[in-house]
Amino acid sequence: MNNKEIAEQLVKNGCTLVKGITVKNVTVTVLETYTRLGLTIDKEVDGYVSKDDGATYEPAKVSTVFVSAYSIGSLMKDGDDTAFAANHLMENPAGLSIILSRAKINVIQQKVKEGESYKNPFSETAEAVTFDHDTIINYVTSIELSEFGLKKLDKLADKMLGF
Repeated sequence: MNNKEIAEQLVKNGCTLVKGITVKNVTVTVLETYTRLGLTIDKEVDGYVSKDDGATYEPAKVSTVFVSAYSIGSLMKDGDDTAFAANHLMENPAGLSIILSRAKINVIQQKVKEGESYKNPFSETAEAVTFDHDTIINYVTSIELSEFGLKKLDKLADKMLGF
């Protein structure tokens, strides 16, 4: 299945599709096994927040969602205007905080229960994991760059060409 078919299947299976979200800010965090992007968005969506003890989580409305830089790179590789820059931005993920500024995105939210086996449906190599608390996994399924992001992407193209 391609990414579009996987997204459609997730929604059919009860996941929530949230359309027309504007990215306000991006925080890039390089972790041991992947690079995490914290997307501060212009509307609240379902999520979980930790309580004061740091070990207990409760449902809440949140204005930041976390996604993998790899998932954004995969979407960029499919885009006519962004494919050329995907590999460069995966090697230099800090640039995503600029390119994604003010972008419009759609997100699918998948609820995963504590102890339930979870495997990323968009990855052919991901191993199943379980979580020690209920969580919501967010998948960005479309990106429409802002005028600002497109201008910066154009400058990146010039730099890559040595102009």
